[in-house]
Amino acid sequence: MVLAGSLDLFELMVSYLAGNLGLSLIIWAGILLITGIIGRLSMQSILIIIVTYFAVVGVGYVGALAGIPLFIWAAWYMVSGIINYLNGIR
Repeated sequence: MVLAGSLDLFELMVSYLAGNLGLSLIIWAGILLITGIIGRLSMQSILIIIVTYFAVVGVGYVGALAGIPLFIWAAWYMVSGIINYLNGIR
């Protein structure tokens, strides 16, 4: 049974408001930003949430092409952390 005027978020955001999926994802990031500002989060916390959101969206939307740069960044971050840790021990 299909109800007319249902509250399907895909229909609302993509079909009626944004027009395409990419713009809809950017609108969701804006909603996250506004929600963080209203919730009085620090800008660093909001930035971490939005960067994490775009990382997940990139992997979901683009697939492995977005996963490769994320893996390279994570590996670099891990290696630099290990080097800093080992330099602090000595």
